[in-house]
Amino acid sequence: LPHELCARLSNASLARHRFVPLSPTTQHLSLLSLLLSHGFISSLSYGSTSTSSSIPPDPASYRSARVSEKRVWAELKYRSERPVLSKMSLVSMPSRRVFMDPGELGRFVQGARVKFVKGLVLGEVALVNSSQGWVEGREAVRRGLGGEVIARVG
Repeated sequence: LPHELCARLSNASLARHRFVPLSPTTQHLSLLSLLLSHGFISSLSYGSTSTSSSIPPDPASYRSARVSEKRVWAELKYRSERPVLSKMSLVSMPSRRVFMDPGELGRFVQGARVKFVKGLVLGEVALVNSSQGWVEGREAVRRGLGGEVIARVG
């Protein structure tokens, strides 16, 4: 679930953890690959729950682990002892879903308030669930896609 991913990554970056374990769901992998391509995390690797958050995970342990112990480990990126992923928050929640058409999404990524949601600022990206899968907000605007704005990352 996106709220679990947001909470785990935000808390881990505040606590200055190097690696964060996440369940290997398709949704998590899609969102993590977007964060990786935009430079918020430095790497992804498979491992199990037997690994600590301070040492690199062992991919060999993933193959032999039970399904309940399998994890995807995201390595957080730091610059000058400060986390690159400083804030990750939900926009669309189970109690209040936020869907935007391409025009609204375009205004949102340019910084305007849309549907009671503050626009993006410099250095932030939006994670959008569109009809063509998970895309970043600016990429969705380029492709002319709308969708559910799940989270903002900065």
